[in-house]
Amino acid sequence: MSRKIVSMQIRVTDDLRERAKAVAKKHGLTLSELVLQLLAQTGDKQLKDLVNKELKERPKPGRPWDK
Repeated sequence: MSRKIVSMQIRVTDDLRERAKAVAKKHGLTLSELVLQLLAQTGDKQLKDLVNKELKERPKPGRPWDK
């Protein structure tokens, strides 16, 4: 089954984005994965379940090597 992926944007300064990217990299995550993990920590069980499902199904960044 194919998943429909949509875009979600937030408006921030360049400095904030660059710092967030650095923090994500320090934890071995992409910026999107960091944001998803933070969303999961809001205390909403359904949101947490959805985020966990998304992170499990999400392809790893970079070029796929399973050809």
